[in-house]
Amino acid sequence: MIDLDAQLSIVMRQISPHTRALIDQLVEPVGLWEKLKGSREVAALLSAIGDSNETAALIDILPFVIVGKPDVAATAARSVHKLVQRSTTQELAWLDFALRQRSPYSGHHFYEWHKLAPDKLGVLERFGEASISLFGITSCHPSGYVREAAIKRLDQITSGAELPFLILRLNDWVSNVRDAAYRAIHSRLRPEYARHFIANLSLVSRLEKAGRADHKVLIRAINELLQSDECRSVLLESLMSADRFTRRAGFRLALNSTKSGSPEIVRQALNDQDTVIRLLAAQTVSSAFERAKLDHILELMKRDRFMPVRREALRITVKQNLSTLLSALRSALLDQHPSMREEARYHMRKREQIDVAEFYREVLTVGEGSTFYAALCGLGEAGTTKDALLIAPHTSHPTSKIRWAAIKALAKLNSGQYIDLFMEALKDPIPYVSREALNALASRGSAFNGERIWKILQSATTTHVKRNAFSLIEKLGKWDSINYLVRSVRDSDETIAAMGQFGVQRWLAGVNRSFTSPSSEQLATLRKALEETGNLLDAETMRQLQFSMKGFN
Repeated sequence: MIDLDAQLSIVMRQISPHTRALIDQLVEPVGLWEKLKGSREVAALLSAIGDSNETAALIDILPFVIVGKPDVAATAARSVHKLVQRSTTQELAWLDFALRQRSPYSGHHFYEWHKLAPDKLGVLERFGEASISLFGITSCHPSGYVREAAIKRLDQITSGAELPFLILRLNDWVSNVRDAAYRAIHSRLRPEYARHFIANLSLVSRLEKAGRADHKVLIRAINELLQSDECRSVLLESLMSADRFTRRAGFRLALNSTKSGSPEIVRQALNDQDTVIRLLAAQTVSSAFERAKLDHILELMKRDRFMPVRREALRITVKQNLSTLLSALRSALLDQHPSMREEARYHMRKREQIDVAEFYREVLTVGEGSTFYAALCGLGEAGTTKDALLIAPHTSHPTSKIRWAAIKALAKLNSGQYIDLFMEALKDPIPYVSREALNALASRGSAFNGERIWKILQSATTTHVKRNAFSLIEKLGKWDSINYLVRSVRDSDETIAAMGQFGVQRWLAGVNRSFTSPSSEQLATLRKALEETGNLLDAETMRQLQFSMKGFN
């Protein structure tokens, strides 16, 4: 199912500054001098906004169709029509929502739009071709009576431009509107309308999760129409659509169709750039191809860069117990993705065919190659504590990816024995390697020395090392960490000093979450640090710190 609603928050971008400036000029109240002089070029502003290709701007120019002088209203109608024609189905769905959210009191012009009456819709017919878009937008009006009247007007149009608005109203909260939209859609379930239904498949898919009515019967009827012999050529055309939502829905229908030609469609889908489409195809491979013809397709799937497609190839191989099963499992054990390696280990364990950990050890001892990284990760996932000896030397490997994998593996197998190694890795010039060392150390705050972390923080030349070292300082014991946090406030490095200020505030925010008592040495160190900090900490922060120490004097 296409999750259209999840896309609505990202489909609509902010109106550009240029178009916003045009809208501001358009809706600015007219002064007496302007009324007398007539200097504001309203029609020109409306035309420029219509040329902006920004769907969100439609909301501000729509009222001028109703309240403007004849020339202004005609220009507004043309601009609305332009914007509607250039809008995607996702943008139209957003408009349906946004038009209802706009307050009727957001301006005089919009109030006139809001109080539009059902019997006044006939005036929109005077705008000719643009009236189709106007009736469509009117079907998104806050008033259910207006929406119903707009649906009846749209039902008289058979160009296909009315279809997206009819589909949107199928999930209207007013039953009369829903019923009117349903009747209009049902009357269009004809082969000549197939191309229009294809163009709006994303809106049809959106109905699958609609909650105001059960649309299963209608969705099934639309799907059966598009999968019929009469509409097959149009459905196949959708597989080449530039719109990914339309292409996905088209492939889903084509792949689930019982008509001939399924293997060719599967091949086409497996070569599509869209990962969702490739996965859809992968899930239908076993039913589309005879066993004798599977090998070539499975090889194509095994090379796919999208892990779920590769995993589907492995599952098909396992399910059908193909002769290539053992080879496929060995290959998957050395996949770059951890989920693929886990899948392969699961099937290996069920068959008790090889010792997986020993398999990874052998690959590592053979030498470096394209599978070395995966074997290193795999040994960390399936090995034992003793395997840390084999992995540890690779934490200084010249390739950052190998260093990262070695640190991650060591942290899983035997993190307590390699604190010093993780400390060194924390200083790595590659951010994600240093971050992995931080992850390895983070849960072991009692195992490392605060002074050592402090030295790393002060000597670091890269921002990521400073941040990671500072994170470890905050994970020290309650009274050790505040000592270093206060000291960092007066550091000559502005980055460290700024982190110190934030760190002290975070410490104060959580001071009552634990009731650990400081030692006399910790209290003396903190008092000295506060004295040396001077006025670098504000008076309120100093007061709170002094108060937190008060009960331990």
